[in-house]
Amino acid sequence: VVEEGNGHHPVDLEPDDDVLTEDVPTAEEVQAERKEPAAADVWTVEEVASGEEALPEPSPVEEEPNAEAVAEAQESAGWFGRLRQGLSRSRNSFVGQLNAAVAEFRDVDDEEFWERVEEIMISSDVGVPTTAKLVAELEQEALEKNITSGAELRELMIEHATRMLEGPVELDVSNTPTVILMVGVNGTGKTTTIGKLSRFLPGTTMFAAGDTFRAAAIEQLQTWGERTGTPVVARERGADAAAVAHEAIEAARREGTDVLLIDTAGRLHTKVNLMAELDKVQRVVRRQLPGAPHEVLMTVDATTGQNGLRQAQMFKQVAGLTGIILTKLDGTAKGGIALSIANEVGVPIKLISVGEKVEDLHPFDAREFAEALFGDL
Repeated sequence: VVEEGNGHHPVDLEPDDDVLTEDVPTAEEVQAERKEPAAADVWTVEEVASGEEALPEPSPVEEEPNAEAVAEAQESAGWFGRLRQGLSRSRNSFVGQLNAAVAEFRDVDDEEFWERVEEIMISSDVGVPTTAKLVAELEQEALEKNITSGAELRELMIEHATRMLEGPVELDVSNTPTVILMVGVNGTGKTTTIGKLSRFLPGTTMFAAGDTFRAAAIEQLQTWGERTGTPVVARERGADAAAVAHEAIEAARREGTDVLLIDTAGRLHTKVNLMAELDKVQRVVRRQLPGAPHEVLMTVDATTGQNGLRQAQMFKQVAGLTGIILTKLDGTAKGGIALSIANEVGVPIKLISVGEKVEDLHPFDAREFAEALFGDL
């Protein structure tokens, strides 16, 4: 009931005679008209005194959820969903076969079982050396722990894969400007990844169109610059890539840019002259800015499997890689390549991409990836 004013009704201090002539109800009539309270609303003196089941408990005051924590939880859950979806083809082929094998697991001494696991891993591009190492470790620990169930074995697989994949994922952006050299073969998503990184990295960014062999590469980077509001240092097709890098560093210093991302031509690892030119770019950068490049990141297309592994091994020798960005995981049934790269190249996977959107680029989480790859369908 909503009361108006102070809740009092005006009363005439001197009522007229008509009021005095009305019938006045007796005390008994007034008592009879009163509505008895409901049984649930009646408390005895003892109940009120003891407080037991008498007065209703006050409703607990719910704390307002921390908006930042909620957003982080939603983002994490959303990313893991995208990761699982991106690895769906790998899971459908790899985990499907693995599920069938694990379902039949009974004895750690069953050599046929371990051979079957080896075949499944190799078919998912885990690679022979990495598969041999992983299966040997699994078999040994399963024996030591006397594992007898498929569920225990699957968890052991996830733990061992996590250990193999773990590595430093942080990017060194402590310098001003921080110079990040992007390398990789044509078609691995290198230029697109540069565009995504401009929104991923803290502070201001600048692009250098060092892939001067293809006019399309320059135009693509300029398009990403327009999309993200990032300045682009570029020259005409066929220009000296080292000169573009030199000019970009000067511009980044002048503008106080936080991070300079230098694109390079998609060099085939079999082209010695192109690799030599990449070395020239690095020498120019180091001479102009001691300590640079601070990161050398290589994009590896997951769909290329073992060929991508060989590319990474060659680029490590020539460019001194500091990290791998694994791309196109949403288009491959061979996500096991991540294990090969981590084990055989010895360069940490720092970022992964499972789609074309900016939010599809994410820091690499070893445990998360292992669960998405080895987990139940």
